[in-house]
Amino acid sequence: MASLDWPLATIPDVRLAGRFPLADMGFATTYRGQAHALHLHDYAGRMRLANTEVTLEPGDATISPLGLASAYDLPAPGWHWCIHFRECQADGNARMELPLHLRLGAAATAVRERMAHIGRLQERAGESPLASASAAIALQDLLLWLAERTVIAERGNSAAEKVALLIDERFHESLTMPGIAQAAGCSQATLARQFRARFGITVSHRLIERRTAHARYLLESTDLPMWRIAERVGIPDPQYFNKTVRRLLGASPSAIRASAAGAPVIDPDR
Repeated sequence: MASLDWPLATIPDVRLAGRFPLADMGFATTYRGQAHALHLHDYAGRMRLANTEVTLEPGDATISPLGLASAYDLPAPGWHWCIHFRECQADGNARMELPLHLRLGAAATAVRERMAHIGRLQERAGESPLASASAAIALQDLLLWLAERTVIAERGNSAAEKVALLIDERFHESLTMPGIAQAAGCSQATLARQFRARFGITVSHRLIERRTAHARYLLESTDLPMWRIAERVGIPDPQYFNKTVRRLLGASPSAIRASAAGAPVIDPDR
């Protein structure tokens, strides 16, 4: 399968973002977009992408590069999240390789909520340059995350890499350091040493960063109550959730939500 060669240091030009229906059958319609397209599929089926046929499962992500043909054969109509984007001038020559088909598994829920967040920001792009810039930055952050996840999964043999993937997929669960070490098949001391050597931070720091980053998406893009967001990101204690968000994001949960007041709300469960 081919990949998308994408610059590490750039701000994408987001052209469209949202959730759309699809009912194509028999590869009858061919798409050749004027922009790259990131899709998160909520349906099963088949897709022809870059001269390769892939089997889609709910929760799979695909990237359709600009100018390359794609087509679908779905057994039943469904929906997908979609972001169309183009490359702006990059700062430097560093690039990353993004696979055109990613099987996200349990991480698909978090990706769906991140794409919903970008879609919600893009809805405000016409009236707010800040919203447009925020959507672009959020998309680049998502692309970097997908690229990092791919690299980690391809290596994936060390305890540190196994734990990094576990955190990405299960950060919303009640994870403990003994349980994480057990899942990685090593002692806590060995895991701590390997993880810091590989990623430069502790396991607990990566976990709390992942949780608070996702809390921001939900605070800005949904009307979920605070206690539900806290539960959804794995910090069910309201006081600890408030304190953690303040410490890592620099503002209280209510302040973060208030800064986005008045914009359309995305239903994160649809």
